[in-house]
Amino acid sequence: MDQRTVNGASDLESEDTRLACDRKQPRHRRPGVCAVPKPVVIFGATGGFGSSIARNLARSGQPLVLAARNRARLKTLGDELGIEGDDLITMDVRDSEEVEKDLIALGERHPKLAGAVVSTASRFENKLAHRQPWAAFSEQIDLHLKGLHSLMVALRPMLIGQPNGARVVLLSTEYVLGAPPVKTAPYVAAKAAMTAYAQVVAQEWLRDGVRVHILAPGMSRTALTGDIPELFLQQVEATMPEKMLTPADDVANLAAFCLTSAADTLYGEPIRVSRANRR
Repeated sequence: MDQRTVNGASDLESEDTRLACDRKQPRHRRPGVCAVPKPVVIFGATGGFGSSIARNLARSGQPLVLAARNRARLKTLGDELGIEGDDLITMDVRDSEEVEKDLIALGERHPKLAGAVVSTASRFENKLAHRQPWAAFSEQIDLHLKGLHSLMVALRPMLIGQPNGARVVLLSTEYVLGAPPVKTAPYVAAKAAMTAYAQVVAQEWLRDGVRVHILAPGMSRTALTGDIPELFLQQVEATMPEKMLTPADDVANLAAFCLTSAADTLYGEPIRVSRANRR
């Protein structure tokens, strides 16, 4: 298999079209040479997984639009990857009106997208379920279910009806596969709802040429685990078969693969991306 297919996503045009495109040229249509490569938009782009995916795709030459809540971190990542202006979107996916407004504007700039990645996350307190206030559940559900639904509704016109199709990659969690760990109820409940939603949409959108992929990463050193003491993380690592947590690059490599036609048969089912023991 071509290594570029494994480690980076194209804009889903044919190989001949990609080779014909000189990426050093300005980003506008040059009649008779090539069309403008369609971008991939990444939501939660400044997180541990989102930023690794962005760097992976940028290395392959894939045009990107980055979206995140934190403007300063978003600009820093944009500066690193050479992305600026309207292709950096500051947004909170929990605000459905903001999502609609920002994605209408995105559609005006980019009528069609090669794909989308949803890698949003929010920290939660590690408490037993009966000690969690409902607000903790509501916050996670608003992010992972309500937020995802708002994104999918707004993204749909930019994804459907393309000759080579489009791909959506959603990040769930390994915890929805088998028995989840204790003290994770708000997070796992929301991710389970998100995963079920994605499995339904994956079937409904297939006829429109859109593949929905669901990745289920294992525990990794990201902002989501930033409040967990390092000693505890090291103890968890010691129980792993390879004595390591799941690197963000593992998730980025598979996300990039899922944005290619080579992964089309993997749609609609959670794909474990983990260095942990199999349960």
